Amino acid sequence: MTSDTYFPPAEVEGGWRYAQSPEEVRDRAHLDPEKLLLGQREFEWHWGGHAWSMAVIRHGVLAAEFGSYNVLDGSRFDLWSATKSFTSIAFGILLADQAQRETGTNPLALDSRAYELIPEGYPLTDDRKALITVRQLLTMTGGFVGSVRGTAPGTPTALGDGLFEHALGFRTNRHGVDVSRLLADPGTTWEYSDSGFSHLSLVFAHVAGKEIDVFLNERMFQPIGIPPVSWTRSGGGNLIGPHTVPHTGLVLSARELARCGYLLLHGGSWEGSELISSKWLDLATQPSQEFNPHYGYAFWVNSAGTLWTDAPRDAFALMGFQGSRCWVVPSLDLVIARVGSGPPIIHDHFFPRRILDAVI
Repeated sequence: MTSDTYFPPAEVEGGWRYAQSPEEVRDRAHLDPEKLLLGQREFEWHWGGHAWSMAVIRHGVLAAEFGSYNVLDGSRFDLWSATKSFTSIAFGILLADQAQRETGTNPLALDSRAYELIPEGYPLTDDRKALITVRQLLTMTGGFVGSVRGTAPGTPTALGDGLFEHALGFRTNRHGVDVSRLLADPGTTWEYSDSGFSHLSLVFAHVAGKEIDVFLNERMFQPIGIPPVSWTRSGGGNLIGPHTVPHTGLVLSARELARCGYLLLHGGSWEGSELISSKWLDLATQPSQEFNPHYGYAFWVNSAGTLWTDAPRDAFALMGFQGSRCWVVPSLDLVIARVGSGPPIIHDHFFPRRILDAVI
């Protein structure tokens, strides 16, 4: 059985096939076991003091698992901003669903005006918001204040205020940051903005009639053998929501994240069923705009060969705080997944290079 036809059963049914000896690592996964061991020692040295777990999949084989002593195979961690890529996946599936409907019944497209789908967003706090599209929300080009300028450190809210009230510009966050006014006209700049991305949860809930976490549990996680996931919701009561937080809060283990990466490696198909449109993945994992060549539709991409100079150009990744990573390299039939509680920042040239160096 080849990696083209092999898909791992659920963990409760046996899970990944794995290399049981250095010889099998070399012969089945075509990775150098001595270089992997060297990488493991370096990871343990650099990431000591943090809880973390890592899985390396090549040719459909779980070739290596590294981690701190206090983490089990099934230990789950918040993926932080790597969660954004799953929101992108949810939109890719939803857009494909919408495209299959009869002509004239499609309420959602990439160039749909987002605020026309968010009744809670009125009155607009900036008239330019009327022009923002779903595409711009997914590609960080909506013109929202964000972290590049250092003016909006995330979207934590004060007691009694809601995440979505802040994102829509009706409340400051607990740091006193006001995002009511756009920093630029939509489509004219790239700015990494959690408050801007938060709008996607509201759009999704109104169009799909269900939350992103419920939708992906049904359409992606369950079909590939992942038990129901935990994913943060925000709001409720007298606040907008509760809605899935689209930019953080999805909790997975390294093996589960690797399973998701393996689905992406196979173009969104699992055991002959297309769970995610391959056209969407092709779009999402290429540069999405002219301002930042390293950003697709909530995926980080290496198409220019300048984000990760040691990696093939078809490499792309889901990336988040505390070292949350899922690297997918189609040309090498390789997935690397890492979850953990830190360190807050990891060096993305050191980390994957130790695995890439082991490729035979």
